Amino acid sequence: MTDKQIEKIRNEIPRFENGNPCNLTPEQKQLHKELDCRNMINSCLCYGTNFLESHYSKPYIQELGKERVIELYNEQKADFDKAIVFHNVYEDSEGVTYNSIKWADEIEMN
Repeated sequence: MTDKQIEKIRNEIPRFENGNPCNLTPEQKQLHKELDCRNMINSCLCYGTNFLESHYSKPYIQELGKERVIELYNEQKADFDKAIVFHNVYEDSEGVTYNSIKWADEIEMN
């Protein structure tokens, strides 16, 4: 799942109604956690960090279960393998550089 696909689904989950936070269903809460996990997996893949062996996976494993996190990782990895990573695309004021992912659907559009 690309970043755009994750964001599209995330935007379909109601957040606020008349300025007040919505009461999400258990399914919506689960989906939100899974989307957060996918984002973190993408970030780790982009920087070459082994998500499943890192401390980043621990809160997701506690919330979603190890099997589900492994499923999400495998799905993200399959999509990531078709993407291109651009290194050192941006540098912040402290000299930290950031990578960027160009997903297969973005590559096909160009």
